[in-house]
Amino acid sequence: MGYYEQRPPSDEERGAGCLEALIITRAVFAVLIWPMLAIFAVIGFVAALWLSFTVHPALALIPVGLATGALWLFARWEQRRFRPPGL
Repeated sequence: MGYYEQRPPSDEERGAGCLEALIITRAVFAVLIWPMLAIFAVIGFVAALWLSFTVHPALALIPVGLATGALWLFARWEQRRFRPPGL
């Protein structure tokens, strides 16, 4: 035929396709979703705190109270979930 032979590439020679890239992307986003949501929640909390301070300093107690309540509820949930043996 000639120096260049026209033949279809085998499965080993073929590069990764779109489906493999989508699977890897989905796996990465599945791992990163909770840290990203936590980051956006903290940024939203800081923005709400800053906005409430600019309107009136007493309004800043609302986001601080919500954060305190959320931390208290999380601590109570963890206490019930991981009880020490013998209690």
